[in-house]
Amino acid sequence: MSEPQQPPAQPHGTPPDYAGSHYPAQPVPQPVPQPTPQPTPQPTQPQHAPHDGQPHAGQPYPGQQHAGQPYAGQPYPGEQRPSQPGAGLGRTAFLLALVSFAIGLVVTLSYPLMFRMTGDPFAIGAFSAIGNGLVLVVAVVGLILGLMSVRRPGPKILAGIAIGVTASQLVGIVISWVSNLFYALPF
Repeated sequence: MSEPQQPPAQPHGTPPDYAGSHYPAQPVPQPVPQPTPQPTPQPTQPQHAPHDGQPHAGQPYPGQQHAGQPYAGQPYPGEQRPSQPGAGLGRTAFLLALVSFAIGLVVTLSYPLMFRMTGDPFAIGAFSAIGNGLVLVVAVVGLILGLMSVRRPGPKILAGIAIGVTASQLVGIVISWVSNLFYALPF
């Protein structure tokens, strides 16, 4: 009996040419060797005794940068981050949003105390106008700073939160004042 014939071995990286295949085997292009750049001369360091398991002065730890590179001798160089102008405004807008929210919360929670301390409608109206006016001013400043921060490069999450909080406070104050105005007109 005769042995079945085996096709010749294909070179590494070329697809096999199967019988009945519609596509003939294409030769694989060989990579063109690129010229290797010559290393730049580095300052030489004195030779030390054979490695005894302990690093010696001037020898880097495994994974550490070598001499002549930035931050040589430091195991974990600190990353220099460029200053981002939008980050400071975003933080300030966020803080102003929190302050205006806190002032509005204090004004709202102190209404029952104002009713118990004084029954004078004029004093309660003045307290409401001063408290909500302060919330309005702080919220407008926070909204403006948040909008300015969104237009600048840098992180925008705090600016977006500030815009949402201050805009909702402004809408709430305006609706409250308009509704109080409609209730006050018929009298």
